[in-house]
Amino acid sequence: MTSLTGRLREAAGALRPGEGRRARLRIAFVLHTLDGAAGTERSVVTQANALAALPEGHQVHLVSVEQTADRPHFAVDPRVRVTHLVDARDPSAPRALRRGVATDEQARTLAEREATIVPRRWDATFNALTDVAMQEFLPTLEADVVVTTIPELLAAVVQLVPSRTAVVHQEHRASSTRVHDLDALLTFAPRADVVASLTGSMNDWLAAQLRGAAPDMVVVPNPLPVDGATRSALDQRLVVAAGRLTAEKRWEQVVDAFAAVADELPGWRLQIWGDGPRRDSLEAAVRRRDLVGRVDLPGTTDDMAAVWGSASVAVLASKAEGFPLVLQEAMAAGVPVVSYDVPAGPREIVTDGVDGFLVPPESRVGLADALRRLGVDDDLRARMGAAARLSAQRWSPDELALQWVEIFHRALARRGDLLAPRKVLHGRTPGVLGSPAAGNSAVGLTPDDARRGALQAAAHAAGRAAGEQWWVIPPHGRDETAVVVVPGDRRDAFLDALVDGTTPPWLCLREPAEHDWPERRGTVQAMREEMRRARGGALHLEPWPGRGGHHGLLTGQGVRIEFWQPAPDGALVAPGPSRYGPLVPAGTELVDAEVWGVGVRAVPAMLAPTVHDVRFDVDVVLTWVDGDDPQWQAQRAERLSGRSGTAATASSSGASRYRSRDELRWAMRSLHLFAPWVRRIHLVTAGQVPEWLAPEGTKVTVVDHRDIFPAEALPTFNSHAIESRLHHVSDLAEHFLYVNDDFVLGRPVRKEQFFLPSGSCGVFEALRPVGLPGSSDLAYLEAAWNNQRLLAETFGVQLTHTLVHGPYALRRSLLAEIEERFPDEVRATTHSPFRSETDLALVSSFAQHYGLVTGAAHPASAEHAYVDLGHPHVAAQLRALRRRDLDFFCLADNHESAFDHDEVTALLTEEMQRHLPVRAPWERD
Repeated sequence: MTSLTGRLREAAGALRPGEGRRARLRIAFVLHTLDGAAGTERSVVTQANALAALPEGHQVHLVSVEQTADRPHFAVDPRVRVTHLVDARDPSAPRALRRGVATDEQARTLAEREATIVPRRWDATFNALTDVAMQEFLPTLEADVVVTTIPELLAAVVQLVPSRTAVVHQEHRASSTRVHDLDALLTFAPRADVVASLTGSMNDWLAAQLRGAAPDMVVVPNPLPVDGATRSALDQRLVVAAGRLTAEKRWEQVVDAFAAVADELPGWRLQIWGDGPRRDSLEAAVRRRDLVGRVDLPGTTDDMAAVWGSASVAVLASKAEGFPLVLQEAMAAGVPVVSYDVPAGPREIVTDGVDGFLVPPESRVGLADALRRLGVDDDLRARMGAAARLSAQRWSPDELALQWVEIFHRALARRGDLLAPRKVLHGRTPGVLGSPAAGNSAVGLTPDDARRGALQAAAHAAGRAAGEQWWVIPPHGRDETAVVVVPGDRRDAFLDALVDGTTPPWLCLREPAEHDWPERRGTVQAMREEMRRARGGALHLEPWPGRGGHHGLLTGQGVRIEFWQPAPDGALVAPGPSRYGPLVPAGTELVDAEVWGVGVRAVPAMLAPTVHDVRFDVDVVLTWVDGDDPQWQAQRAERLSGRSGTAATASSSGASRYRSRDELRWAMRSLHLFAPWVRRIHLVTAGQVPEWLAPEGTKVTVVDHRDIFPAEALPTFNSHAIESRLHHVSDLAEHFLYVNDDFVLGRPVRKEQFFLPSGSCGVFEALRPVGLPGSSDLAYLEAAWNNQRLLAETFGVQLTHTLVHGPYALRRSLLAEIEERFPDEVRATTHSPFRSETDLALVSSFAQHYGLVTGAAHPASAEHAYVDLGHPHVAAQLRALRRRDLDFFCLADNHESAFDHDEVTALLTEEMQRHLPVRAPWERD
């Protein structure tokens, strides 16, 4: 008895009788216009001609949505059928080419209206007329397979062609560089049967973006006729470049590179073929470089094959490329190439050092050095030219046509099989190569530990690869990352040295998203293999994000590795902007030094502090009371008895002001993890010490209120009063941060985020206005209005806004100056046991605004958040902290809560243990 599965498969087979492996196919390509002269049109016509020439006799149909010229730019085989849908040769009078679609008058009206199938946000060249033409034609298209060439047409085809038709989409550019039509690609690619990319890197990127929605994904390069290509004798001193004269092609950089070596290459000329909006600018660059007569801009040509046949070196300096035809054509002619390592084709076309040279993007020095090497060495040029010609054989149209036939048959078989899965689970994480080894735990490491471990591994590899000719640029100012500089010609040796068993398994290599390359990361081993063909300027060695039990605590806490290119005079040239200039001259002194406690090589000048570095000590003052202490509660109740006014309001003396959810533990732990540069932490309390705190032998000092207050002012329950005495803390540094017990750092911060090198204090102003006196019944604003009044009386200025709930940067001497200048106001605040109508908010507003007026402070900015623990959505607010995109946040209690105390505390504890998973040295078990 035949099983259900068998009967279904038989039924599926019966749907398409006669479909054998070598059956003749009806194949249709859909293009925006067949008449263009770009790489997409060239590739499609070449594919169509090759498919039509196969012995099976495939029927090939080219469907051009618009006709823009009297004949196609590239010759179409007579066996290939051509159909145009809209005649756009006269843009002012477009017309539909099929009867019944629209009259000429209707066509003009439709052409002025926005398309709906291909909306303007994707491509403004489509319109309502092209919509109507495609709606009329595509449902009647007789084809087994329809091939689309841009995402806009993929969207139209999957919606309009018959359901029996297989859809194959070809990406003819780097998918990661798409902007306006990326949405179309990601939305409609899952509805295709196959999506083809030109390179493996772009295939991986797109498959990772689509994840479980990805269809069958294949990699097939553009075809190029090689056998008939004119082979260059490489005997003319001619460098050739070709392409549109646009900013993206970076032609000025090619001129600069040629100018740098022109004197070393007598008799050599540079030709840049093409036309475009940058012609005038490029001509000016040639004149400015005094290269008239040696650099030519001959315009366009219909016979680039002849041009390549006379070239000896080809050069490409584009910002981004899909699969550049100019490199294919040059290599088919046996011409060695020089190209920037840009997405996505050059890296997969050129094998550096074999058939050409890849250089870091934007590196004029790299371009110049490669041109010089090929220009002065005839043997090298000949060897690379022969290798280029051999490499080009992989683009044979006949061979690629056979690959496409297999892909088309596979797509049809899947569409015809009712049991075949519609999607292919590629299992790729975006941009991730390989996975960390089992047991790859970084538990217990702080961000400081991670940076130190990454630097140690990179320094070890640099020493093995480059001997003594490498160095480290320490972080300065607000920079957080140390840079390890390795000569570009030691790049492969450095990567090999990383894979020697000494690099911790919790580290990974990341290629940053620079120069339009999408970010990629992977194990050191996997990335070493992937980077063998690459010549990008930088990599990062850092912990795996979010893995190994650290919940993202260590994300990004590594080092940057830069590959500086050797210049002919021995100098090393940076791959991009550098604090110390574009190059380090040959013979620059290198010394042994320490960075983060790791032995490194360094340039002495780079070790010295810069004008952006804060070199003074910074302390932290924390204020806290144990609101659950019965003795403290009794003292508070006794002193509050009989009081009214501000002191009796919930916002001034309510229980929530003293409720503990262990916020102090998290505030102090965050200082340990994210601000290890703090010299000392002074915990100011009412003679209380948390049971978990063991300050002995650590940087923590417990300060009793009795140490800083006059006896008659105690006991106090007024935070404003406590704040008015902070500058009396013994052994307090001149510069310090005042941190409430509910302020938590969110990620590593540096001194420079709070202070300038001059000592000026950063002021983080909030969006909330103070308002005019009496405009609100919020008790805390009374102190703000007192601040406002005193500043107006003293300086004639208005205080308008409150400050962010976060660390307050202060100077001890500034607070002493304020106390001396305004003794009555400060004394009244100090002696008020509860918040009162006469308080100053001395260190949370007044000192900062006083500093702005007197020049002791400056406006600053930070990423911050206010987490309301009484909010109905508090769980979501706490989960949002997992993004780790905040410098600091405030865990604020509310007098009215949507949850009971224990529930909120449990939520907070869970998230804080996740956010701050490593204990500080002062915490008891």
